[in-house]
Amino acid sequence: PGQINAIFVGNDESYDADAQLSAAVELEDMGLDLIERDGEVAIESREFVLRPNVDRALEVVANKLDIPLFRVQSYLANAMRNGDRLLPYSLVVGVDGAQSPSGATLRLVDGSPAPTLGEGEILLNRWTADDLQVGVGDSIAFDYFEVGPREELIERETEFRVVGITQIDGLGNDPSLTPEYPGIQEAEDLAAWDPPFPVDLSLIRDKDEDYWDDYGATPKAFVGTVTGRALWETRFGSTTSARFGLVDGDPAATRVAVRDGLVSQLPPRSFGFRFRPLRDEGLAAAQGATDFAGLFVSFSFFLILSAALLIGLLFGLGVERRAREVGLQLAVGFPVSKVRNGFLAEGALLAAVGAALGLAGGVGYAWLMMAGLRTLWVGAVGSSKRFLHIGPATLPIGWFVSMFVIVVAIALTVRRLKKIPPPMLLAGTVRVPVAKKRGRLSLVLAWGGGLAAIGMVGYAFAAGKAEDPGLTFGAGSLLLISGLAFFARWCGGSRRRGMGLSSGSAIVGMAARNSAWNPGRSILSVALVATACFAIVMVAASKQEFGDELQERDSGTGGFALVAESDSAIYQDLDRSEDRAELGFDEEAVAELADVAVFPLRKLPGDDASCLNLFQPESPSVLGVPVDLRERGGFAFKSHWPLEAGEEDPWALLQRPLEPGVVPAFADANSAQWILKLGLGDDIVLQDEFGEGVRIRLVGLMQGSIFQSELLVAEDRFLEHFPSKSGYRAFLVDAPWERAEAVSRTLEATLAPFGFDATTTRAKLEAFKVVEHTYMATFEVLGGFGLLLGTIGLGIVLVRNVIERRGELATLRAFGFRRGSLGWLVLAENAFLLAVGLLIGAGAALLGVAPRLAQIHTSWGGLVGTFVLIAAVGMLASIVAVSGALRTPLLPALKAER
Repeated sequence: PGQINAIFVGNDESYDADAQLSAAVELEDMGLDLIERDGEVAIESREFVLRPNVDRALEVVANKLDIPLFRVQSYLANAMRNGDRLLPYSLVVGVDGAQSPSGATLRLVDGSPAPTLGEGEILLNRWTADDLQVGVGDSIAFDYFEVGPREELIERETEFRVVGITQIDGLGNDPSLTPEYPGIQEAEDLAAWDPPFPVDLSLIRDKDEDYWDDYGATPKAFVGTVTGRALWETRFGSTTSARFGLVDGDPAATRVAVRDGLVSQLPPRSFGFRFRPLRDEGLAAAQGATDFAGLFVSFSFFLILSAALLIGLLFGLGVERRAREVGLQLAVGFPVSKVRNGFLAEGALLAAVGAALGLAGGVGYAWLMMAGLRTLWVGAVGSSKRFLHIGPATLPIGWFVSMFVIVVAIALTVRRLKKIPPPMLLAGTVRVPVAKKRGRLSLVLAWGGGLAAIGMVGYAFAAGKAEDPGLTFGAGSLLLISGLAFFARWCGGSRRRGMGLSSGSAIVGMAARNSAWNPGRSILSVALVATACFAIVMVAASKQEFGDELQERDSGTGGFALVAESDSAIYQDLDRSEDRAELGFDEEAVAELADVAVFPLRKLPGDDASCLNLFQPESPSVLGVPVDLRERGGFAFKSHWPLEAGEEDPWALLQRPLEPGVVPAFADANSAQWILKLGLGDDIVLQDEFGEGVRIRLVGLMQGSIFQSELLVAEDRFLEHFPSKSGYRAFLVDAPWERAEAVSRTLEATLAPFGFDATTTRAKLEAFKVVEHTYMATFEVLGGFGLLLGTIGLGIVLVRNVIERRGELATLRAFGFRRGSLGWLVLAENAFLLAVGLLIGAGAALLGVAPRLAQIHTSWGGLVGTFVLIAAVGMLASIVAVSGALRTPLLPALKAER
């Protein structure tokens, strides 16, 4: 009702916005009018009926002022009947008593006051009683409209017993008892009526026109307020007007007192008025629903780990090349700590420069990601207005973190210097002497990590927590550690035990055994490949594709083929032939919809609660679920409250009574966890139409549903708090899946005036998945960087091994091995390390996501293609490294051997 728009500019914390708003908003702004009449003050609403909160406030104000209150309920009867005699379209009023505060009295024809009316009792005025030819004690039939659950008008019939005949004077001749009906009050005669509901003007007689000319909207009958409320009360209220007695006989003073009392009892927020801190709301929403920084750091962990491993590998190779220099320093008296610190200083200096260059690369990568979100992946963010913003602390923090990781990796590499005797260093070797207790840690990590991972996977299966990222990555990471630990143990004993290979696989066996020639390098190389492969395969395996399972009722679609929304509310039942005809469906369209069922839902517009909204939603959209949809059931639930006796389906939870002001609701599990930051049993507080807070409590979480943008509540609970949301704006269409597109076109063509837009549920779910797949694409890029580091590491190890083993290769060449055979041998060694890394990484990833793979439809072709691509990239890098390494002349190396 209010038409005030105001902006307060400033940031003064002492400013009491609510108090200022209360002072500024008048009753008229709330759609309420105070009218002074002789001996009383009346209040009416431009919404025709007084809201329930206004009705309650009237009682409070009247008690405080100690003045009488007289409520009026006015309604239009379609007909009053006595046998074959019919009186059409008569105004009937429910009153608190027989006398108004002004002293106007409702009197019987004998002059006595009218009696107090009980249930099922009615008073007729003299004109009406004569027309129907009824007297006291007779019964009359009464036809009226009742507002149905879909806002449709349902004609009802009831009977009343006549307990008196009233005079048409005093209160019985007061047309102001009836507020202005749209299309009725301003009409000069009944034939000119144009009300917003169906009327049959052919029933109106000449005598009815005469009554209108003589008495206007004067009621023809009276009932008690209890009866009127029972028959005509709606969620909008039942009282059409009220009258107050005077304070000290002064109408003007009474009007002021009533106005002030009502304003104090009706805060502006109860009519939708409130000051909103737009700047604060915008800043809060701009924080985003999901911490993408944390998400990217989490998925970048394996890239960081790969980089740290590569740093350790490269620095270790550098230390090995300078082994004689280190041995000489130690031999002439330099302490190990000084030598170690020297290497740390060198590494830190190089790291400082490299980290600075890396910052530039990181900014460039972030800029490319933002460019991708504006173009290729715009569907994931819904806007092309996304630009890179770098906070002042971002680059320094990134530089220091990079330095920390690098220095730690270098420190772990050079700390082994103190374990190597100087003579060995002077001889050019940095191999740590084997200790007797070597292998205990790897044994614990191998078996302990594997068993713990199997336990986590089993728990995820049993507890239905396939979507839990903590369990998924936890189990996968433990399996990765376990696999690497088993490989480390194999490296320690392979040269002694052999491979058990036949003579026909001599090259393979030799390559496998030679891979353990330098266990540290081999383990690091395998770890580099395994971590990169783990990240890429886990992301690829988590991608969900939709198949025929969407047609099942227990899926994210509930078995519905279409979901639709309309800009304007639709009140008709789209399943009824009469309503379809009213909406303009032709015979061809009706035939197309013959086997189609439409389930409408009420909608409270609000913020999108799905991953398509990058901002933090404050007031999510809410859908009111009708009874027939709750009875139909369907949809997949990730979790819900335990069902009680008599509750056979999770949908019954929406009707479970909770404490006052709390409404049970469903939400999509992903939206609740990642966007709303809520769990099962948590509340989100919304403001209802009366300015009161209503707590929406999550009693069920749906699994991958089409309702990722909204909260679901029962329709009756919805209307308790949002009664003005008439009609339906959201629809679920149960249609044959093979004809979904045709049904969609039919509905959209006919309902175009309502802004009806239908889409397939598959397309809706795929739109939600666009965001997830976009994230995964960026994570795959990060995994690709890790794979690049792994292949670089493999190539470096291969080249270094060839250089160090030139004497061995030259000897083999002298014994008749061709250069090509040596190339295959070296390539086989590298291929063995690559294969082990791929198997460990891919196996850990697949076993980690096994609970999720059991629930989603995954593109195995794409997954296998990803694995083959990773292997091909690794082998290509190995071939390039081998071809370069074997170009080195081997004869000088053989002559150098002693």
